[in-house]
Amino acid sequence: MDINNIYYPAPKQEYKVLVRCFTFNHSNYIEDALNGFAMQQTNFPFACLVMDDASTDGEQEVIKAWLERECDMERAETIDIPTSVVIIVPHKTNTSCTFAFYLLKQNLYKAKEEKMRHVTPWREKCEYEAMCEGDDYWIDPMKLQKQVDVMDSNDQIGLCYTHAKIFNQNSKSFEPILAGKKFEGMRQILSENPIVTLTTIYRTKVLNKYQIVINPYLRSWKMGDYPLWLFIYEYKDIYFMDDITGVYRSLEESASHSNDINKKVGFLNSIYDIQRFYLTRYKVSYFACIWIKFRYYFTKTKMYISHRCFFDSIKYLVALPFLFVIGSYGYVQLNRNNK
Repeated sequence: MDINNIYYPAPKQEYKVLVRCFTFNHSNYIEDALNGFAMQQTNFPFACLVMDDASTDGEQEVIKAWLERECDMERAETIDIPTSVVIIVPHKTNTSCTFAFYLLKQNLYKAKEEKMRHVTPWREKCEYEAMCEGDDYWIDPMKLQKQVDVMDSNDQIGLCYTHAKIFNQNSKSFEPILAGKKFEGMRQILSENPIVTLTTIYRTKVLNKYQIVINPYLRSWKMGDYPLWLFIYEYKDIYFMDDITGVYRSLEESASHSNDINKKVGFLNSIYDIQRFYLTRYKVSYFACIWIKFRYYFTKTKMYISHRCFFDSIKYLVALPFLFVIGSYGYVQLNRNNK
């Protein structure tokens, strides 16, 4: 299949916000996500691009049933392209909301660049982009409006995010703590990810710059959100809104969580690879790099011990005291470099 010759449908109007929802095998959860999008009360038009990556659990049928109930099918436009069936349709009652459903014919999880070619024409017509995967959902009907008001008031803000509740799918209950932390600058964002993806909204101009400058498709990073936040921080301010706007669904197995030690270590290695990449871009000191390495070794050691992989933990455990002593000075430097 020659992806360069595929026609990718484009919106016929401009929208203020593009809500991007990638989903796979979320048949039990996707309706919560769709309802969260449709409930948004805004004074601007927004488009929700929902891309099902050829799910095998019947999710595409769930999506079709939902859009038949909730969308104005008399005004629907259906486009069949080699990679997907595309359905563009307005919501029945929310006149600000348009849905673009991409029901992929084959799984494109590993072909990330090809997958994003479907999104690009929509990004070109939107000032902001918000993300929410198909197993998470929004609970605040004013989420988009409040965040756009903040972003419109200050063009130096590149990203706005909030708290989220954590719902444990195994116990069917909410966790006592909230996801997301107040943004505290360089030390924090280089040490951890305080930003909850499902609560974010960011400028598409910065996102487009990120794709040109960093070209994430050429890298083996296992997540797409964290390196984007680090890039935005390089050029713009990050704004934390002390609200609760959505729910993060904690699953036993997901792209970022697993009980498999090899998957967990692979994900951790990818995070460290991203952090090292941005340590170079930020031009932080050698000692700050050592501090980040200490955190990486410390987390990896705990991970191996918790899975009773004691032999694997030894080489990291031995290095921890040395890294801590040298890296402590770097920790102080990172604090001084905070914006």
